[in-house]
Amino acid sequence: MKYDLNLDEPTHRMFAAPTRRGKSYFVGACVEQLYEQEHPFIIFDTKTSNHIGLKELKKVKVLKIIPNAEYDIERLMEYDYVLCVPGRIDIDIDDILNVYRKILGYMWIREGERFFIAEEAHNWSKNASAPDKLFERVAREGAGNQKYMWWITQRLQNFSQLLWGQCGYTYLWRFNTPTDVRYAAQIIPEFDWRKDAEGRKIRGLNYDLGDHDVLVWDGRGYDIIPAAAVTRKTKHRG
Repeated sequence: MKYDLNLDEPTHRMFAAPTRRGKSYFVGACVEQLYEQEHPFIIFDTKTSNHIGLKELKKVKVLKIIPNAEYDIERLMEYDYVLCVPGRIDIDIDDILNVYRKILGYMWIREGERFFIAEEAHNWSKNASAPDKLFERVAREGAGNQKYMWWITQRLQNFSQLLWGQCGYTYLWRFNTPTDVRYAAQIIPEFDWRKDAEGRKIRGLNYDLGDHDVLVWDGRGYDIIPAAAVTRKTKHRG
């Protein structure tokens, strides 16, 4: 990927887009950058194909999750790059997340740097006002222990503002649903509406985005990554 993620900045990140906007393609390119810079990571995927193309990277350990199976998490710590995927397409997501919570709960308090990448992060929490307790703890304390969350969601309004507020970087694609647009505008000024040089109200940043462009917000300002600037080495299968 041509865009520099500033991965040396110790912070959590949130990625949000409706389906079919290119979110998993972009996140895969970001993971490739983690890999190139030798930052250890573990991906908690909720689908069998979202990130499976990343197994093309050498040293990536693929762990297929089956509910009620026993996993040696201590041994899993020996791998720097881990991709967790459901073992079958028919497994209930709650059963998958129960396994993922055990892995995350064990790994985040261990020594050493690690990036945790959670797909469908909204499903880990009851609702936007009640974030997952483990997510909340990692969000508040993880950076001090070199543990960084990447939350990925396609249901923006269902993602916790408490967790979002802990993110140093936000990556948003164009949203069409008015409730999602208003929700994003609570965090990012001018996302929905802004004023032109003459003080007139005009459409905001959301409407500047092409189908696969990405808006990057760091709490101080924004940048727009054109779709053409994002390329991958591994094949995208999601």
